[in-house]
Parts: sequence; structure tokens; C-alpha cells
Amino acid sequence: MPVDPGPKDRFTSLDTLAVVRELRALGGARVDKAYDRAEGGWSVLLRSAGTGRQALVLVPGRYAAVLPHGDTHTEELSPIVREIRRVFTGAALRRVAEPGAERYLELTFGRSTGPEELTLALELFGTGNLILAQGGRVLAASRPRRWAHRDVRAGAAYARPPARADPWRLTPNEIESELARSRTDLASTLAARLALGGPVAEELTARGEWPATEPAAPVASTIAPRLHALLAELVREVGDRPRGYLVRRGNVTLDATPYRSRRWREAADVETVERPTFSEAAAEYFRTVVPAVRTPAETAATEERRQLERLVERQRAAVEELESAVRARRADAEAVLSDYATVGAALAAATAKDPRARIATVELGGRPVTLAIESTPRRSAQLLFEESKRLAEKRDGAIAALRETEGRLARPPGPPAGERPPAAKVAEKRRWFERHRWFVSSEGAIVIAGRDAPSNDALVRRNLKDGDFYVHADLPGAASVIVKRPTPPAAATEVTLREAAQWAVAFSKAWRAGLASASAFWATPDQVSKSAVSGEFVARGAFVIRGTKHFVRDVSLELALGTIRYESEERWVAAPPAAVAARGTVAVLLTPGEERERAATEVELARDLGLSRSLLQSLLPAGGLSVRRP
Repeated sequence: MPVDPGPKDRFTSLDTLAVVRELRALGGARVDKAYDRAEGGWSVLLRSAGTGRQALVLVPGRYAAVLPHGDTHTEELSPIVREIRRVFTGAALRRVAEPGAERYLELTFGRSTGPEELTLALELFGTGNLILAQGGRVLAASRPRRWAHRDVRAGAAYARPPARADPWRLTPNEIESELARSRTDLASTLAARLALGGPVAEELTARGEWPATEPAAPVASTIAPRLHALLAELVREVGDRPRGYLVRRGNVTLDATPYRSRRWREAADVETVERPTFSEAAAEYFRTVVPAVRTPAETAATEERRQLERLVERQRAAVEELESAVRARRADAEAVLSDYATVGAALAAATAKDPRARIATVELGGRPVTLAIESTPRRSAQLLFEESKRLAEKRDGAIAALRETEGRLARPPGPPAGERPPAAKVAEKRRWFERHRWFVSSEGAIVIAGRDAPSNDALVRRNLKDGDFYVHADLPGAASVIVKRPTPPAAATEVTLREAAQWAVAFSKAWRAGLASASAFWATPDQVSKSAVSGEFVARGAFVIRGTKHFVRDVSLELALGTIRYESEERWVAAPPAAVAARGTVAVLLTPGEERERAATEVELARDLGLSRSLLQSLLPAGGLSVRRP
């Protein structure tokens, strides 16, 4: 029996485009009222002379639709609905943004009496969100969130999610390039690299009659022109007044699309039923869809894959940047070698103009080249060639890292075929170091710290032994940090000491002060003493350091919160990012933030990570938190 295509529980980018075009047909419709829907989500009533009243149904993370008014709604009004009524009532629809590859619906409203534009935006990806903005600032959001690149909460500057390349505007050559770089099958490549999503990728492979599970790279040049034509064909079929198509098996609705779908043609006993608008088909379908409940393991696997995809994009950008830098340095060196006379004269003129100058920019063959004045032209060219070689080595390393990550992305999720996944081992007992603050360095050394003055005293007295290191932020009142000597053949080097220094400054007054960086120092046990010189007093939790302090300067105040595996057991830690990444998975990155928002940030972070708030508080330094995803 033929296997049904994968179901969809939310909009695709083409579905979003269809609703955008339906909204544009409403012209300058004005906001009348807004309601909370009994089925979930919201309904915004729009009225216009041509179409009368229409209800814009908004269900974050799922779907949107433009329907005749008549939805059931609750009697109580949520805060975000009250805000829509307060700010948007009477405002006219001015434009609806082109969605491109994004599942993001953005409507702009305005009034003739005021210059400020109003924005209503619906996120149809992930858990979804409804965002209201006025004059470029967020008024309200159904789910306030914060990332490094985007802040979605009242008062923040309004920003759209980071945009990906628009697949509907790619040229055949650009499509071929994307397919050629892929290390996965064709359907996965279309879904991820071209940002089309699973259902549209399946539709394209069905229309092109290509095997969805075959590798994409070998057929890149063959199918790219046809794929380009099919993408244009799909957009044309959506049209300016999209009709809706329901795929049914008996009384069960299997799919809704703004085009006549071909990905179901091999499925048994299905029929296609047409509706006057795509919104009608979408509402009919999504009201029957119950999103699949994913297990924690499936959620973790999905998140890991998303992290790998983001890492691939960052690594690919780094490779391209390094390649460009290598070419530039080589071109600079060759330009110097080809015109010694001009270089020599320019350097002499720069010296005569300003004897204190150290560098000069010389125009060679239409390109500016920056050179050190004290070097000869030959030496300058040599230095440029050496710099190009150094960058080339760095580029080769970046390429190797990219290939390794692409390989991990290409592997199917879960254990190898024929193997049963190992049962997760829950930590049964606390280790000795878990009585303190602790982390494991990237080199395997246990690093511990006190939580207050009494525990600092006890920590150093009981745990600082020969072969260990004492680390302290260069600030009064900071935690005492001990780097325990690793078990041979492991050793603690400058890498571990720098990680311990970064950890020490994080758990000092520098974090609460909101500093970007601070300095710390390390010493050996024989240098650490509780005995003061005559006439001086050593406070509780403080120590006297005799001899040379070895400073580690300008370490960044940044911690990674994530999980590591230690002796086959998984534990949550807050530690320097390099240490967590080397031994586990980084969930979020933390830097100092607004202290008045600490409680709200804790609640949101604990919910997102599935942690108890008490455990989260035990891991983090005092002061505000700024959270971003890696």
C-alpha cells in the first residue's frame, strides 16, 4: 500500500503567501474589533466598503485565515486583545509584507490623523507569537522573548526575525550552487537549505519526478533549471486570488493547499475538494489537526539538528570570509611586487609628512594597500604573503570543521541501525565537588568555588593542595576559585587557567556592575596564606597572596548554561562557553543584563529549559541576565 506523504501541522511559506494575497485584496480595510477565539488564537474584525466584515483569524505557530465573520469567541478579553482594541481600532490596512521564505505574517496599519505606523505580526514558526508595535517599538507580545539579535517585549525596538534567502527569487545558478554544496538527500536539501519546508519539498520532488531520498549534490546541475521553473509554477498557481484545495480520504481531511497538490497522487483512496478561497480550506483543515506531541528525545533531536544547521551557516560564512581575505592579501602582495618604485616613493612621502606615522595607505593598481612605513617594499610584500598563508591555514581548518559538521547533519537521527539506544543514566549521588560551585574545564580539570565568605574559608582550608591553583578575580569580595590537579595523563594548562579566570570574574561584583570584561590572577598553594603582616587584618573569606600574581587580563563576562556528561551522568552547569561546548551541549549564553528584569528572565529561562527555578538560581551569579541562543 502506498505510504502517505508527511502531514503538516502548521503553515508553509506558500500558505503564508496565499493569505498575504487574500489580505491585499481587502484594500484599505479598517480594524473594527478583536476577540479571543474559543478554539484558541485571536480574531481581528476588518471592515471595508467592498467586502463588508471579514475576520482575520490568527493562531500563532499554526495558521492564519481571512473568513466571513461568525467565529465563536470568549466573553473575557485577554490583555493583548484589549491592546489591539485600544490602539488599532479604526486604523486602516496600508500594506502586507511579502513573506519570502518566512512563515511570518506582517500587517501595517495607519491613520490619517497620526504619522506613526502600527504593526501587527504573527509568527507561524516554532511556538508562534503575536506582536503589536507602534512607531517602531513593541507595544505587546503574546510571548515576550529575547534573543541576541532580537528582543520581543514591550518597549523594545520592533524587528523581524532574521531572514533567509528567498527561494522564489533564486536563479538557476544559485539553486545549483545550493544543491551542489549539500551532503544530504534531495528532499532534506530543499526543505532546509532552500528554506521550503517538508511539504513544499515533497511537492517539488513529486512534480519533478525525482527520488526524494537520493543525494542532492550529484544531480544539482541536471535538475536546477527544472526546479527553478517548478518554483515559479507554484507561485503562479497560488495567484492573486488563491483558491483552496482539500485532500480527503473519506471524511478525514489530510491536507490543505493554495494549489492542486501532486504529492498525494500516490496515496490510496484520496480525493481533492476545491474551496472558493484558500483561507476556507485552511480553516477547515487546521480545525481538525491536533499537533503531534513529541517526546523529550524527539524535541532534543530536533533542537540539535537546528543547532547544527545554524552552525553550518556560520561556518560557511566564516569560510567565505577567510577565502576573501586570503585573495585580498595575495593581491596586495602582488601589487607591491609589481610596483616597487611607487611603494617606495609613497612610504617616503608619508614619512616626510608625519615622522610619527607608523602606517601608510598606497594606491596600487586601483586598490588601496596599507603598509608599515618602517618596512621596505620587499619586506612589506613578504609580510603580506605570510599573512595570506596564515589566513589560508585558518581557512583550511574552517573548511575541515564545516565538513565535519555537515557530516553530522547528514547522519540520520538516533543510534546506528541495529543498535538500541542506551538508557539514560540518572545521577544517583552527588560528587564531593557538588557541595560547591563547580565546573569541569575543557581539559578535564575540576574547578570549584565558594559561595560566600565562610565557604571561601572552608574551601581553601580543606581543598587547596599541592599541584592545585588558586584563582581570584582582581576585585574585592570575589569568590575563591580552586583548579584541582587533574588525574594524569591530563594536565591543567593556560587553557584551563583562563577558563577558571573567566568563571572567577563572572562570580564577582563585575557581573552585577554590568562590566563587559575584567581581570583575574592565579597563584600556587604556597603563595596563599591567611596570616597577615603585623598591624593588618585579613577579613573572613579573604587571603593574602605572597609573591608574584599571574594575571589573566580582559576576560569576557560570559557564561554558557548547558549540560555536560561527567562519568556517564548528565548534569547542568553554568561555566565558560568553551568548557561546556567541549564536554556537552550549550543551551544558552548569558551576559550581564538589567537586574530589575532578573525575576522575569529566570521564570522564562526555567520554563524554556525545563529546569526548576531553584536549580537555575543555584547555578547563576547575582545580578541581571541577558540571554541569547548560541
